[in-house]
Amino acid sequence: MLIAKRSPTFRYNRSRLLFWAVTVGLLILTLIVFVFGGNVTDQSASDFTLFIDPSLPTPNSKQVYPPGAKITDKYISSKKDSPFQIGCLVPQPGDERADAVLVVLARNSELKDVINSMSSLERHFNQWYNYPWVFLNDEPFDEEFKKEVMKYTNSKVEFGQIPIEEWNFKKESVDPLIYEESINGQGDRKILYGNMESYHKMCRFFLGYFYKHELVKKHEWYWRVEPGVEFYCDITYDPFLEMESRGKKYAFTVFIGELYYTVPGLFKTTKQFIKERAIQVKDSWNLFNLHPKKMVGSSLDDFDDLDNMDYLSKRMQEKVKFDTLLEKQGKTDSDISPILLKDTFTWLHAKPKLYEDRFEQEEYNLCHFWSNFEIAKTSLFRSSLYEDYFQYLENAGGFYKERWGDAPVHLLAVGMLLDLKEIHYFRDIGYKHSTLIHCPKNAKGRQVPYEPALSYTPPSARFGEVFAKKIDKPEPNGVGCRCRCPTNGYTEMEESSCLATWVELTNDDYHEPKPINLDDLEKRIGRQIRRLHEAGKELHRINVA
Repeated sequence: MLIAKRSPTFRYNRSRLLFWAVTVGLLILTLIVFVFGGNVTDQSASDFTLFIDPSLPTPNSKQVYPPGAKITDKYISSKKDSPFQIGCLVPQPGDERADAVLVVLARNSELKDVINSMSSLERHFNQWYNYPWVFLNDEPFDEEFKKEVMKYTNSKVEFGQIPIEEWNFKKESVDPLIYEESINGQGDRKILYGNMESYHKMCRFFLGYFYKHELVKKHEWYWRVEPGVEFYCDITYDPFLEMESRGKKYAFTVFIGELYYTVPGLFKTTKQFIKERAIQVKDSWNLFNLHPKKMVGSSLDDFDDLDNMDYLSKRMQEKVKFDTLLEKQGKTDSDISPILLKDTFTWLHAKPKLYEDRFEQEEYNLCHFWSNFEIAKTSLFRSSLYEDYFQYLENAGGFYKERWGDAPVHLLAVGMLLDLKEIHYFRDIGYKHSTLIHCPKNAKGRQVPYEPALSYTPPSARFGEVFAKKIDKPEPNGVGCRCRCPTNGYTEMEESSCLATWVELTNDDYHEPKPINLDDLEKRIGRQIRRLHEAGKELHRINVA
């Protein structure tokens, strides 16, 4: 009997069919997990109500948390700042609007990332509020870019070009050799974006000219939107109107640390500016002051490097013992014990602690508001004080000699311009830029079913729109509205040490520490030591610290 052999073509086709069958199967499995798996709930669940649950805490409530509790599990509202809305509202079409604009700085080549950002913000916010978009570029936008972005919004869209004299460094103030050497040197030292000339220009533009652009300055408020970002929660209220009504002038959603070697001279230059202008900084200045507790007294030079009270008392005790020994009449070698001698010389010969960024008892902690998301009054950065500050930094050359970013400069400026009560943390806005994510928990008992605006048509490419009714399960102390956080594991930026500082300083129970008076401390310790020594106790055995 002859057995027909299967041709290579048949085997190839069978392999293709098998491949596609497995692929489709995996897609279906992923879809099932996406819809039914994870910590999600359907908007038809009983948690979705149009009333406020009276058992939930109010912004002035006090709660006790176990030691080590995460910030994300806490209710951190205070009189200085709290979420404008906990959970959801039902947006009302035709409501009052602020004089505000959504601003994007982008190149033609970033079209895909721009569309992703627009789609996300339109879906989660602007479909209900229709704020205009402004796109800025140092080169003309091409027709494809303009045509495509206008497909993703029903709002007014304007395109602007940055004047060349505002984008480029001023030739008369920059030595071309130093400029080139500085940029290349930063690349050699592997400083992030340090060798990218365009990045230096972008930061300088955002700091000195962004607010003056004709398409931005005509508005009272701006919301800066970066290409390639994503939003995770619905924003069912108007953040501009809320900021206006509550006296807020600057807002953020991520507060993190900067890389030191991008800004080694920034804090020193800023402190020089403050000293020369005799500026009285605001209480928000302590957001980036590592040790806000200060010291005063005649022996300040001996103790300026200390920030631990226990260690400070011990050092003061050693100083007083040494002074007491020197004052003793008729002293002999037997009065100096080996232990006391060792302690004294250890103290006298100790090397001073070195600091990267400490001036006049203030050490820069490198914290900054991530400026790729910021909502602010345009007038804030058009003030005479800010303009003087920018020009001072410009003359110092740090925008090219170093890699001074717009984020740390903005925060230092805010510390001179605003009190904490004028700054807002958008805790309820879920946000992703690059690999860094902040995504809040949904507010329990304060969710409302999603209803798109009548004029909103989701882009066909937005596959996730099918799952608009699938959100994370609401939890106690949550603040978000219909949030859907990533499920693939991420580090929540709310757990940063910088945000912990924000929580501490805005807490209703926070009081700025009083300065430590070294003269008073020395007198108190001196009285105790001399009393014990006069009673016959040997100096090296006395410990009152």
